[in-house]
Amino acid sequence: MVIESTLYQPLYNLQTTCLKRRIPFVSFRLPIETEITTLVQYQSFPQKISSLDEIGENSGFVISPFFENEKHGTYFLKPDVIALSTEIQASLISMLRSNSNFLTSKTSNINNLNSTSKRDFKNQVNSAVKRINTGKFQKVVLSKIRIIKSSDEFNTSAFFLKLCQKYPHAFVYLIQIPEVGCWLGATPEPLLKTEHESLKTVSLAGTQIATGAAVETYRWSAKEIEEQRIVTDFVEQTLRSSGISKVHKTGPKNYQAANLIHLKTTFEFSKNDTNSRLSALLKALHPTPSVGGLPKSDALNFILKNEKHDRSYYSGFLGPIQINKETNIFVNLRCLQLIDNHFVIYSGAGITNSSVAENEWEETENKMMTMTNVINSIE
Repeated sequence: MVIESTLYQPLYNLQTTCLKRRIPFVSFRLPIETEITTLVQYQSFPQKISSLDEIGENSGFVISPFFENEKHGTYFLKPDVIALSTEIQASLISMLRSNSNFLTSKTSNINNLNSTSKRDFKNQVNSAVKRINTGKFQKVVLSKIRIIKSSDEFNTSAFFLKLCQKYPHAFVYLIQIPEVGCWLGATPEPLLKTEHESLKTVSLAGTQIATGAAVETYRWSAKEIEEQRIVTDFVEQTLRSSGISKVHKTGPKNYQAANLIHLKTTFEFSKNDTNSRLSALLKALHPTPSVGGLPKSDALNFILKNEKHDRSYYSGFLGPIQINKETNIFVNLRCLQLIDNHFVIYSGAGITNSSVAENEWEETENKMMTMTNVINSIE
């Protein structure tokens, strides 16, 4: 793919060098912004952490899995250099090209992964609905994966730039960490973000395909309204339980993300109310019912027993911490992992007592279009 503007050529060169040398880095672009920020940690490996409290006052980038275990941990990339796309120096790229510190690090392999069959997914949905109707839980989110072979001409950096161009309202990222792998995404869902002296989080649920109509004109079924209410109630209760009493709530409102329309409710509150307990608040929120279910533990047990694939970092969280004095943490949705010249694409759907298996399959297909549309446009 030809880079459309020489403006991004230095970024392209930087990313390509890091990818080839397996150097830990992340490039990201915040929603509605144009500047792309790249963090590179070339002197040491990113730190595995058990709590954000371990980060202290350090700035960097965090990535955490859906379910933390021995295989998948939370990592903090503490950059040796922070480079804006317009300020990347040729000397930096030259120095990184001679870096061999990470070439022997382990890489993922595709051997134990298979695409989710429609039959398996629909059986899981029907099983979940039965469990919900017997009172085992209120909601559970089931996910699937699709594995696609990439072409020999596929270029990861060009793909990232295309995501930035196509999805201006999403948090777009490209990350590589030895223990995490290489991931790209364009996620619409903030988990926790700072704005001046405020913190914001959202409940995002309900999905339908965008048809080109005005966003506010889309109407919702009882199932989708109930799904959004479950997530919203959970966020409200979590904030109250965390000692946050003064919350400004807006919504639910229709919200467009890429080719999809969702229902979104926004919650805003003072940073002072958290008493700097960012880690505790994140732990309480994640995973929200928009990616896990409710009650948390029962839904999680069902997911771990029934899904045949490992979610890994899909539906976990990630984002910059104290970069330019801002923290922006997002749920890792609308994403893919690159393994052995393959795309591993993830998507999920929220299951309630009124779910229809065929409809939920179609929802996951629509969500995968965020990635597959871009793959098809450059392959």
